[in-house]
Amino acid sequence: MFKINHINLTQFRNAHSAAFSFENRITAICGLNGTGKTNLLDAIYYLCFTKSYFNKTDAGTVEKGYFGFGLHGSFTVSGGSLAVSLILRENGKKELSVDQEPISPFSTILESSRLFL
Repeated sequence: MFKINHINLTQFRNAHSAAFSFENRITAICGLNGTGKTNLLDAIYYLCFTKSYFNKTDAGTVEKGYFGFGLHGSFTVSGGSLAVSLILRENGKKELSVDQEPISPFSTILESSRLFL
């Protein structure tokens, strides 16, 4: 089973700083237009696949006026917990870590299916 427990967004799209927890088995995301529903979904996608579902460039996902972002989440996978962090530095370099262990190249996370087992 794969479940997201929480996610923190910093300077990601239109969220300067936001935190979300997912305690129930099913979660509904609702709100007015422009309040960040799609941003939240894209942040979750970003943590899983290291890229945006919507933007071709990483720079397109950074909050206006800033040069980088941070995403930090906790997942339950096959009964265990994984802490995933993805940071886009001001120099344009992305850093991915799982349980505080740097992952490079990013494709190894997808090849090993570590997040999806």
